[in-house]
Amino acid sequence: MLIAACAARLMVGDHYGWPDSADILAVRRHRMLIAMIVGAALSTAGVLLQALLRNPLASPYVLGISSGAAVGVMVTWAGWLPLLAGASTHIAAAAGAMATMVVVYLFAQKRGRVDPVGLLLVGVIANAINGAAIMFVNYVNPMGMRGDMIRWMMGYINDNVELDMVLLVGGVTLIGGGIAVAMGRAMDVATFSDAESQSLGVHLGRLRLTLFTIAGLLTAGSVMLAGPVGFVGLVCPHMVRVLVGPSHRVLLIGSALAGAMVVVAADTLIKVLAVGANIGLMPVGVLMALIGGPVFLFMLRPHLGRGSDA
Repeated sequence: MLIAACAARLMVGDHYGWPDSADILAVRRHRMLIAMIVGAALSTAGVLLQALLRNPLASPYVLGISSGAAVGVMVTWAGWLPLLAGASTHIAAAAGAMATMVVVYLFAQKRGRVDPVGLLLVGVIANAINGAAIMFVNYVNPMGMRGDMIRWMMGYINDNVELDMVLLVGGVTLIGGGIAVAMGRAMDVATFSDAESQSLGVHLGRLRLTLFTIAGLLTAGSVMLAGPVGFVGLVCPHMVRVLVGPSHRVLLIGSALAGAMVVVAADTLIKVLAVGANIGLMPVGVLMALIGGPVFLFMLRPHLGRGSDA
């Protein structure tokens, strides 16, 4: 299905069909590569967060981690970190994602357990705070947000992202995903209680530190490429879990492929709508929110029901 989605994306542009120009093909291939990396990174991060928090509602977007990375990127765009030069965007995005992830985890847990609804509420607050921080940066910056920045904040795949940046994020995604797959058995054990996991020989502190770091880096990388794209890290792992079961080694690989396929397919649909309906090139984050929002509400209902019964 991923191959079919990629082939469809290469054939969809201002005109349908295989491009007759090498330059046009290169542009479409570049955009497709960005979509694949963003989808794979977010889906992998979603699997890691759901496993480590033992919470099916966890994802980079819902917990505010994506918006935290966006705050870091906005700070560098405002020119507030000049000393780090070209590396500032990478470092600031990772720092914003990591800081948000730590704060959400600390505030959402109670006696070592993370309540699903409590985690959601903390994520909503984190998103609100990060959104306010982005508006503050925009307000105090004399230039304000340019049009490309506004589109980026909506989750926009930009053809002009440099290939070096794409390859860097792709490499981090591949290496981070590989490390996570290698730790898949430990992740399976970590879904039990802390006491049971430790009795089975899993060092939870080391596991959480490693996988939380990977999740933060993958989220930061996806935000650098396409801004905050929502619900990919929530929906795709659940779709794959239904098909392949709970084994995290298989789940990680399947979710990465599913995430890549979903974002590529969404970008293809956006291009079809832009050409056929003449509505302009919609940010992929907007389409994913329109699709993922109702799915998220459907997934949330059982947890709300348990909370009211209690």
